[in-house]
Amino acid sequence: MCALPLKHAGHSVTIIERDGGDRESHQAGIGMGLDVYRLLAQHDRIRRPFSSRNTQVQLVKHDGSVQVMAYGRGGITTWDAFYYRLRSLFDGHVSSYYPTAPQSSDKDGHVSYESGQEVIDIARDDEDDSQMVLTVRNRDTQAVSKIRADLVIAADGASSSIRARYLGAHDRRSVGYVTWRGTVPESKVSEATLQTLKRSVSLHRTLDQKQHCVIYIMPGPDGSLEPGERLINCAWYTNESPESLDEILTDRIDGHRHRNTVPAGRIRTEIWDARVKAARDKGMLAAPFLEVVEKIERPFLQVITETDPPPHAAFEDGKVLLVGEALCQLRPHTGFSSAHAAFHALCVHEYVRGRMTLGEIDDSVTRFARLHWWQSLWYGEMYQGRKISALVAACHFWWHATVDRFRAWRTGRKPLLRVGAAAQADESVVAAVAI
Repeated sequence: MCALPLKHAGHSVTIIERDGGDRESHQAGIGMGLDVYRLLAQHDRIRRPFSSRNTQVQLVKHDGSVQVMAYGRGGITTWDAFYYRLRSLFDGHVSSYYPTAPQSSDKDGHVSYESGQEVIDIARDDEDDSQMVLTVRNRDTQAVSKIRADLVIAADGASSSIRARYLGAHDRRSVGYVTWRGTVPESKVSEATLQTLKRSVSLHRTLDQKQHCVIYIMPGPDGSLEPGERLINCAWYTNESPESLDEILTDRIDGHRHRNTVPAGRIRTEIWDARVKAARDKGMLAAPFLEVVEKIERPFLQVITETDPPPHAAFEDGKVLLVGEALCQLRPHTGFSSAHAAFHALCVHEYVRGRMTLGEIDDSVTRFARLHWWQSLWYGEMYQGRKISALVAACHFWWHATVDRFRAWRTGRKPLLRVGAAAQADESVVAAVAI
């Protein structure tokens, strides 16, 4: 996200991406929070809509009755649709989602997207102290090259090597539960289920209060928003012991143990079938949720992890910035990951334009991360953990929220707290910017 406003401001931007050029489809939704809309309002040159609209968050009880928890218009898109839109805007990448590139501007900077590359070292330039030097290795050929940059933006995810370089060993950790994810074509579910789920983010807690499930409608293949072509996305959260993790993370095809994610098609059939059968036989899920779970054909599994918010986001006198999950990974319950990254992108743009000082951007992004990290911890513990832990996290959150409100009142700036923002985007990239 950071690369787009910098390109439009005329800077030369190189994105160094660990993954290869061809990406496997991600069956995950992304909530369109306030800061995502702000970013797109300023930098989106594609007018075609790409998100499904919802008007409320609702709790579906076990008897099928519905309790509205919050009203408010929001949008949800898919990880693929969002990624390919940003790629189209950045370097004109052609895909089935966006077969033609948007019109460029004479004021745009030069851009390059280098996939299949990884940063193996970062240091000050010996010849020019005002620049950083990235040592980059091609993952296919193992060839090593160097890139010089005025600014390095580390957006390489929760296992960020740049974060480790400046903040020490990774503190990414499992929080004790997982989410089973999958999609079902909208046309495959009953009309009753569709009526319950339409235009809503629907939440359901199992009778034993130890699991919960979130369902919403999102764009279908190639970003289609046509009714009947859209997808119903399901995220089913379950607590798991270390022993059960070893079992469910074992690959169906080659038997190796995955670290945090088992892709679609790799979950052992007997594992998934047993989970669905238990939900059916024990009456754990409300009818609309059970129907969706039963009709998932290609589930995938994610271990829920988090990282602590760090004391600083800027290093090397402001020449290296941590953003997104490289700065801090939130739990997914607030649906805030993409909005988190979009806020960082907007701040980076202001910093490069000279409208924020180094101290101001460092303070803003770290306070923003800390505030919403406590919120995600509160929600996660409330749904899947211990009530006392949820209470402690809630107290921390409201303390930081109160301080945020006071500082906003004192300085005349807008509060950092976002209400109703949603998200989930994990960019495994590092951007090197020539200013």
